[in-house]
Amino acid sequence: MDTESVQALASRMAEVADRVRALESRLTSNLAHTEWVGADRSRFESEWSAQHVVALRHAAEALDDASRVALQNVREQDWASG
Repeated sequence: MDTESVQALASRMAEVADRVRALESRLTSNLAHTEWVGADRSRFESEWSAQHVVALRHAAEALDDASRVALQNVREQDWASG
């Protein structure tokens, strides 16, 4: 295992997770400040919150989890290599 490459990958995954969270936050804020009234907005906002925000948060969590697993594998490899 190229532990440096795996560490870099884990770091990139964590960075992307943070970017996904920031993007979700910005988009949610943009939606809240968008002039749009009516049933279509209510429906869209409900779908955004119930589906899309949840999916983005799950994606960020999955990236964080993968990053942690990769780093754990690096630690185990380093320990095994002595």
